Amino acid sequence: MESPARRLADADAGASRFGESRFGPSRFGPARGGTWLDDGRRDASGHLTGWYRPAEGDGRPTELTVLRPGAGAPPTPAPGLRAEKPAGPTALNLPGGRHGVLLFHGLSSTPLELQFLGRGLHRAGYSVRIAVIEGYSHGLPSRSPSGHREWAAAALAEFDRMRQQCDTLAVGGLCIGALLSLVVAAQRADAVSHVLALSTTLRYDGWAAPRSRVFLPLARLIPALGRLAVKEREPFGLKDERLRAWVAAQMKESGGSDAGAAVLRVRDLLQAQDLMRLVREGLARISAPTLLLHAREDEAASPRSAFEVASSISSKRVHCVILNDSYHMISIDKEKARVLSEMKDFLQAAVPAAEPSSKMTTAVMHPVPRSTEHARA
Repeated sequence: MESPARRLADADAGASRFGESRFGPSRFGPARGGTWLDDGRRDASGHLTGWYRPAEGDGRPTELTVLRPGAGAPPTPAPGLRAEKPAGPTALNLPGGRHGVLLFHGLSSTPLELQFLGRGLHRAGYSVRIAVIEGYSHGLPSRSPSGHREWAAAALAEFDRMRQQCDTLAVGGLCIGALLSLVVAAQRADAVSHVLALSTTLRYDGWAAPRSRVFLPLARLIPALGRLAVKEREPFGLKDERLRAWVAAQMKESGGSDAGAAVLRVRDLLQAQDLMRLVREGLARISAPTLLLHAREDEAASPRSAFEVASSISSKRVHCVILNDSYHMISIDKEKARVLSEMKDFLQAAVPAAEPSSKMTTAVMHPVPRSTEHARA
């Protein structure tokens, strides 16, 4: 019969599934070497457990659990259970103060494109939510037929829920997300504190807009064309060339990026045009202070959209900022810090009391260089 001493000596001679069977002073400190009594068994979590006897002290074995990278096979999932893929993008919630900002990302995109601005507003003390909408957000298909009216209804529902948690609530968005914020501002005119519209798109008339857009109306006559997709192409709304290359790699690898999806369905583009018409119908009802930020070189939608909003809404305070070193995706492009600064300044500025007979004032700002800034009444 094998003696306990021989069994311990054998256990101490060589490597086991734990690696080295004897841990020297470098692992346990001076004079604390010991031996493994049991090589170990895999528990329900896939970890290896065993009994270790220290060289000093009372000598009682201690049960240890050791996890080595690549040690053994991965644990087998319990019957009936399987790892589920993420259902899609989720809203970004950043609880803060009693003043809130609700943001909407662009069509077929995700909250990633507004994350820099959202976190910057949160650091300034605001509660921020970047919403997602079924059938509108990239990777979040709708469980029922979805179009521009459903998108608008979802945006209103987002506002109503968040308004219950905040003393004041501003709305904003990028591109078609800016249109959703304008819909909310028109239909909740008494509840919206501010509007923050970025790269507002009331028409696709930018310098890089594809000429094929003139054929979009055909898809209304031939429903099958609505299932076609339009591939996004450079510059992807970005003047920053390094970021543009990174976004291109993202789109190639996963079909999406911080700048949105790699393709846009024709059907969704038609719904976006319907949303543009819905927004125009309600512009006169918007009375909240409104900030419009737009790139002079926007390749998707020229500043004409921002000027149309500025001249059509009923707000007493309208501030339109034209950026000189960005393309369409101003929330992540070269001037994103300026965009954030303008948003914070606009939200925090005191609103002067307007006289009953005062006319609407529109300030058109040209930020670069600062010395050329001027206001036009």
